Amino acid sequence: MQPLALRAAACLALAPAIAGAAPAERDLAPLQLRLVWAGEPAGTGDSMDFDLFGDTAAQKEAASDPALADRIETRRTMLQSHQILGLSTLALMTTSAVLGQLNYDDVYGGGGGTGDYLMAHRVSTYASAGAFIATATLSVFAPVPFEKDPGFDTATAHKIAVIGASAGMLAQVGLGFATARSADAGNARNLKRYARIHQAVGYSTVGLMAIATGVWIF
Repeated sequence: MQPLALRAAACLALAPAIAGAAPAERDLAPLQLRLVWAGEPAGTGDSMDFDLFGDTAAQKEAASDPALADRIETRRTMLQSHQILGLSTLALMTTSAVLGQLNYDDVYGGGGGTGDYLMAHRVSTYASAGAFIATATLSVFAPVPFEKDPGFDTATAHKIAVIGASAGMLAQVGLGFATARSADAGNARNLKRYARIHQAVGYSTVGLMAIATGVWIF
């Protein structure tokens, strides 16, 4: 506090001299009184660097760190592609479910077992799996430059739904192997039972994928 007291005293001592000066001199040299706290670094007294708009330390760091800014831009690009692929995956999975229902009706619903939808269903299923893997890859390998605040949010709901959809996709693979073995053994009863389970898991997986997509849109 001593530097502050000395500066205030100096200003008070100069006040009579300035007050007795000519008007022109007072106009040319107006009195300026600025209190400077002891220990204040030179050149920082006029700083107006206040966090009035909620700027986080990480955002300020990114502005002065080109490497961090590059990571942020890379993450944004990858996650934008992730969203586009996610919507495409949902469309492919929905198409696969519709074709699977048509194939089920053809084989087990009195459609005559023509097999008209079997190949289309397989192709759409493989395309769905490939798009799902590509979508997940972009999310997994996207850089994370900022620490995420703990708690339940939209991203958490998205991850839970995606985990459920992933489990559904893996279950479909297992059902595929079980169905193939039953077909080789000529067990028609097991084939129909597996087909029903496959149908239920397929619709559940599409529903979970729709939730995973919807939480970002809505």
